Amino acid sequence: MRWSPAIPLAVLLVMASGRADLASAAAHRQFRWTDAAGIPHFSDTLTKDALRFGYDVLDGKGNVVKHVDRQRTTEELLAAEAEAEATRVAEQQALSDKRMLTAYPTEQDLVTARQAQIESIDHNIRMASNSLGVQERGLSDLLAQAASYDHDKAPVPDALKKQIESTRKSVDTLRAYINRRENEKVEARKKFESDLARYRKAREQENAPQP
Repeated sequence: MRWSPAIPLAVLLVMASGRADLASAAAHRQFRWTDAAGIPHFSDTLTKDALRFGYDVLDGKGNVVKHVDRQRTTEELLAAEAEAEATRVAEQQALSDKRMLTAYPTEQDLVTARQAQIESIDHNIRMASNSLGVQERGLSDLLAQAASYDHDKAPVPDALKKQIESTRKSVDTLRAYINRRENEKVEARKKFESDLARYRKAREQENAPQP
């Protein structure tokens, strides 16, 4: 069979016709939306009302190509964001409660663990307080030595000055440490009361009969 140039030309014409139909359909695309009174509206352009109520995209034959929901207001967006955040917090709390119930099978287990934590803080405070007492007495002795030089109108040796400065820093460091640990103990007690209340509530919910 001999090749005929009419065949590819026909194919090209069909393809061109198909593209023309698609272009025509796209050119006749419309937007349809329904207002608050339930009345449908049509437009060749996307209007503010269409965005406000939500709209359908129609092709040239009136078929729905896709649906676009209405734009949400700022208040609705904020409310949705707050709801999502509340859900996230609730899920995290539920997971935390589950872990706590697993870690402490009984309430006494929780109490014992928290008491051990507070006792550990108390122990550290006592040890630091003992060291502070030693340092404060040492500083008092060093200051007395420096005062004796001043009394005799003699210069205080540099070594003594450095020792006084070092001891004073140790005293300040220990005092700050003790103060920090005292605050930690207060916070630990508050957290213990909060954890205990949460533990009891979580255990109660776990043991509640399921509907």
